Amino acid sequence: MFSIMRSPAQNTMPDGIKGLILSCIISDTLEFRSPTTTPRDIEVANRLAENLKIDIPEYAAEMFAAKSDIAHFSDAELLRMDSKKFSVDGTNFRVSVLETTSPSTVLERKTSLMNAMTTVADEDGVDQVLLFVIDILTESATLLIPNGFVKSVAEKSFGCTVTGDTVHLPGIMSRKKQIIPSLKA
Repeated sequence: MFSIMRSPAQNTMPDGIKGLILSCIISDTLEFRSPTTTPRDIEVANRLAENLKIDIPEYAAEMFAAKSDIAHFSDAELLRMDSKKFSVDGTNFRVSVLETTSPSTVLERKTSLMNAMTTVADEDGVDQVLLFVIDILTESATLLIPNGFVKSVAEKSFGCTVTGDTVHLPGIMSRKKQIIPSLKA
């Protein structure tokens, strides 16, 4: 799809499509902060932004602010919104991530989210739901720790010491490249 950005077709592609592609790249790469970002992502995004006369940092800030507004979602919806099921060492997990520029907004709902984790796990046929709140700005994650099992998973997987109902994980931003490869049940 992005090969067209090197040809004259770039000039004939509707601006709305260019904007959608740019938005997807910025969202998927967390404005180039994610370890999944490729040089091609940056190249295409910069070309699109230049063509559309969009300032990427300003546009990304607006996108992430909108994405951080979770008030209209139920706890179960938040736990399923950006999640995938994985089996690790015989344990079935639903691994959920919430990417935000305002982790405090999510963490204000910590108690109700942790309560919903059990219900969602039962309804979805998994042993445990893991919720990682990704702070886009500090490039880190907070993992909610609703029980001793998740505490054990966090300590084994990320080499941390858990002392409360959350644990801060500096540098953790990607489920695909950093969370799933590290998980140990």
